[in-house]
Amino acid sequence: MNTWSFSWHGLVTVVGLELRQRMRSRRLIWALASWFVVIGGITSLVIYASSRLFGLSSVEDPTNGSTSPYSPGPLAFGLIVFFIMGMGLIIAPTFTATSINGDRGAGTLATLQATRLSALEIAAGKLVAAWLASLVFLVVALPFLAWAMVLGQISAWQVIVCFGVVFIEVAVVCAIGLGWSALISRTAGSVVLTYLSVVALTVISTMLLGLLTPLVTEERATVAVWGLSDAEMATYNDAMDEYWSKNPDGEAAEVPAPPVDKCTWHQEVETRYRVDRIWWISAINPFVIVADAAPLPADAYDDLSTYVGRSADPLAAIRYGVRSMALPPQTERDDCLQLYGWTGAYNVFTDDEGNVTVTTNDGTPVNVTTPVKRRPVTVESPLWPWGMGANLLIGAGFGFVAVRRLRIPYGPLPKGTRVA
Repeated sequence: MNTWSFSWHGLVTVVGLELRQRMRSRRLIWALASWFVVIGGITSLVIYASSRLFGLSSVEDPTNGSTSPYSPGPLAFGLIVFFIMGMGLIIAPTFTATSINGDRGAGTLATLQATRLSALEIAAGKLVAAWLASLVFLVVALPFLAWAMVLGQISAWQVIVCFGVVFIEVAVVCAIGLGWSALISRTAGSVVLTYLSVVALTVISTMLLGLLTPLVTEERATVAVWGLSDAEMATYNDAMDEYWSKNPDGEAAEVPAPPVDKCTWHQEVETRYRVDRIWWISAINPFVIVADAAPLPADAYDDLSTYVGRSADPLAAIRYGVRSMALPPQTERDDCLQLYGWTGAYNVFTDDEGNVTVTTNDGTPVNVTTPVKRRPVTVESPLWPWGMGANLLIGAGFGFVAVRRLRIPYGPLPKGTRVA
């Protein structure tokens, strides 16, 4: 056997054998039917809940007084994509986690190895067959993605891109399962390790980011603060305490105005966490990858935070969170604007360019300026290719292990391992 020789005929032969073995099982038909019912039920609940929450809601732009309705489409679509991704990562290992050690235990693997098929053709054939079998489950979910698309603000291109990313991530998980099935002699062990690998990519990577943040990124830094001095702040607090003591229900018309005209620059030393140094840990998470790859409306590319605030799009929210972590902390802070929020008598808005608008509760504008400009979070450079590239390297590594373990002649095998 030539370990690394490859031919299209050999690949198709192994893929055909694997698919005939999987597709003739009635359990697959029942699994597909159950999957259709589950994804249909979840989609119906998500769309119903989204419509109830946002179907009749609207958001007002304080700069011109116009209103625009919330659409349940982005919320429903994002939740459905995440659900399909999660279920895909759960289903995929079942096709490859026992592919090699299961055939070895049944005595059928040696029959393939005795033919002119190479180790690469056997491994690649098993991987492609498992990938195609997983594709059937994803195709069943396509009608429900289309259902979310027709709700509005979801393009066909967004559906295609998200579906493609999910399909690629499922292929990575299939390769991981194939590698573990070649390394571990017992099927139970390879299944457990495959699912642990999936958990590591999704859950543990997020936990690791949170645990490392206070351990390796804490620092003391000097920040320029636009705010009141300690004496002015104490005077204003006394005025507010007197107001609330006389008006516990806040019904009086006159609320002490924040003395923003007395704000000045001063330096403060604060403890902060430099998440921008380790944010890249989250880039390997499949959910982050699909969120960052999903196309956005044209107006969302200049200022992602504004789009997230008015769309309730979970895909955009995750993209915004990751990109916010990648930004270094600001060296300036405005504490004066916070004074308006403390009284409960004002509304503070920030537009796409970082300009601040303050109004009273009855809509009367308040003349206010801030020397600190908000940094808009943009999507100029994609992050998902790096995360997907890392995942593909992981999958390729496990595929390489599977080919090496299938080569003939065998190296040392664990005691009790069946060959034929």
